[in-house]
Amino acid sequence: MTTKLIRNVRLFDPGSGVDEENRSILITDTEISSLDVKNEQDADLVIDGKGLLCVPGFVDMRVHFCQPGGSRRETIATGCAAAAKGGFTTVCLMPTTEPTFDKVEIVEFVLGQARAAGTTRVLPVGAVSVDRKGERLSEIAKLTAAGCVAFSDGDHVIRDSQLLRYALETANELGVLVITHPQDEYLALGGVMHEGVISTKLGLGGIPAAAEVVGVSRDLAVAAMTGCRLHLSHISTAESVDLIRQAKKNGVLVTAEVSPLHLVLTDEAVLGYDTSAKVFPPLRPLSDVEAVRRGLADGTIDAVATDHLPQTQLDKNTEFDQAAAGAIGLESCLGIILGLVKSGDLTLERAISVLTRGPAQILGHQDIGRLREKGLADLTLISCDGETPFLEDEIVSKSRNSPWLGNNLVGQVVLTIAAGEITYQRDK
Repeated sequence: MTTKLIRNVRLFDPGSGVDEENRSILITDTEISSLDVKNEQDADLVIDGKGLLCVPGFVDMRVHFCQPGGSRRETIATGCAAAAKGGFTTVCLMPTTEPTFDKVEIVEFVLGQARAAGTTRVLPVGAVSVDRKGERLSEIAKLTAAGCVAFSDGDHVIRDSQLLRYALETANELGVLVITHPQDEYLALGGVMHEGVISTKLGLGGIPAAAEVVGVSRDLAVAAMTGCRLHLSHISTAESVDLIRQAKKNGVLVTAEVSPLHLVLTDEAVLGYDTSAKVFPPLRPLSDVEAVRRGLADGTIDAVATDHLPQTQLDKNTEFDQAAAGAIGLESCLGIILGLVKSGDLTLERAISVLTRGPAQILGHQDIGRLREKGLADLTLISCDGETPFLEDEIVSKSRNSPWLGNNLVGQVVLTIAAGEITYQRDK
């Protein structure tokens, strides 16, 4: 039996309605023994948390660790290290790999690699369709039994509405979630950034906002018809937010997420043909960014997910049309979200909630995303003060592709504990 004592922290857990100063927390093995130690305790390790917030370990619903098939970009081990540095104790691994997560043995391989990597919790998201081709439903029941917590075709659209219907109904019976990438592929065809003034100026093919709006409308209609739960990934347009808000009012069982970059950057980041800003969905104009921020603040959008997608320099350092899309996000997420707290766009309570209890509730996991006695010892100590630049040589992810490089991040993660084990500790 090993014990850790964290002293003098501000305990802050929106999911449990707790905000208390000068708390001391005792961890025994993988469990929180006490959230309010009154007397000095002997412990194997004592950590002084004075001036820090102790919050639940962050939960990320959308990461791409590229293994199997793309280990030159990221491995499960390096991805878990990046997650820990970002304060994340649980991540949902998308099936954007080769081979994809459509067979039990692939899911078992991923879980084995995650166990070898350490204690960051990796939850596989199985493929909705075989090879993510959108033609035949994968064996969702077998994959659920193997450990998949949700199902998605990742960045592939489920074109066949009947297949989406079957996926929703099957997942609903098994108590798991379907996550879609809402987009009309025909409207998006040939586009590499948002269609608008900037794309015209640069002479680049554009993806209109309507491509996402049509996809959201279709997915919501199928969810309403089936009465099943649906989760919409990386929302980026004002009209999508309005559709989701109305669908919730109408009783549709829908949740949604947004990435940090889509909350702060506009399509102007692409000026100069900056391939680090090539992401999907594309960065949108300021009016969309502001609408998505409001949607996150008022609860229309339920969670923040990093959509962490590593790419090598070779994949990015080429012509914009040919460059791979995606950006890393695990290590910069908290600083971007705290920046929105500093600007007044989010309350601190909402900011922590969308990184913890929000995604945990969407996934239906009651044992993560909150702090409670006798509960799992997943917690993160953060500083909300000061600003530090996001520097390339301090990144622990295997890739460095981020449009946020050189920009300041507000606050920082000081310590991450997952299942009672320290997975990251900031150098003093």
